Amino acid sequence: MKSVFLLFFVLVEVICCEGCWKQERETLMSLNSRLGNGLSSWVDNTDCCQWVGVECNTTTGRIAKITLQSYIGPPWHLNYSDFLIFKDLKILDLSSTRLSNCTRVAQGLKNLEVINLGSNNNLDNATTILSCLDGLSSLKSLSLSGNLFDTTSSQIFQIVLEKLSSKLLHLEVLDIGYNNLTNEILPSLRGFRSLKELHMPGIGLDSDLHIQGLCAVLKNVEILDISYNNFNDTDIASPLSELSSLKKLNLQGSEITQRSIHNISKLRSLEILDLAENNLNLWPRENHGFAWPASLQHLVLRANSLNNNILYSLNGLTRLESLDLSINNLKGSLDICGMSTLTSLKILDFRRIID
Repeated sequence: MKSVFLLFFVLVEVICCEGCWKQERETLMSLNSRLGNGLSSWVDNTDCCQWVGVECNTTTGRIAKITLQSYIGPPWHLNYSDFLIFKDLKILDLSSTRLSNCTRVAQGLKNLEVINLGSNNNLDNATTILSCLDGLSSLKSLSLSGNLFDTTSSQIFQIVLEKLSSKLLHLEVLDIGYNNLTNEILPSLRGFRSLKELHMPGIGLDSDLHIQGLCAVLKNVEILDISYNNFNDTDIASPLSELSSLKKLNLQGSEITQRSIHNISKLRSLEILDLAENNLNLWPRENHGFAWPASLQHLVLRANSLNNNILYSLNGLTRLESLDLSINNLKGSLDICGMSTLTSLKILDFRRIID
């Protein structure tokens, strides 16, 4: 019996090393060596589960998340065969790592659910991007934000998105924010029917062109971020009303006027609405048919130069829990009669400046 226990402990020692699996630790060390040892906390004979950028499955002790963000060095080539050892790997963050190309493996990383390829300026053509996503059929979340795609390369990006939509059938979260694109990119997103979150901040949208067509097919989207675009008095709320499941909408810094959101009440499932830093300053005392969605729980109207008239529009928001009216032009004695029905309100911010 003693020999059995001794064999067990020897096996544990072979497989694990200081809290993490030995083979996985050695693979990370090898990867760091090829990257010029730029990840200084990855030190031999220490628990790799405690390394910066590494998280482990608390049940199995295997690595579940790897972040290479802190890597600073020359452009590099990723070979996915290096990651086959990580059986529990679900999250791979390669953002801001100067990644230039990838080589897939036949088996693929079947358990990988989240990959961040954002802010990698060397991923500048369809072939390289697709090479880094080939074989990742289990992906649920993908970020391609901040890769400096622009109007000259938008056609390439359209091809990429169209091909990915036919392969990433389980994708629920997509971020293409902060690329210099236009509304012409939107039709290429129509194949991502399983999306629940779509992030497109700062991509150069300047009208409602193609938005209704996109919203008509993305029926499962619950979170939409189209902040820091320029809708410039466009009636953006009407096409967005096609998103029947939408719960959270971010329109911050997008040149929104009252005309832009006149039909916002059509978003009947909306719970969180961010309209900070827009052009809502000419709010009339009379609502003229305008109403907020009755389902709203959180409303941000910060920094819009709003006057006291905005208070009259808030009547009837019985589910509203937080209201941000900071950095506006509310003056004098405030008539809060219109707010008397805000029976669920817990947080009210009237501050003129943010601390």
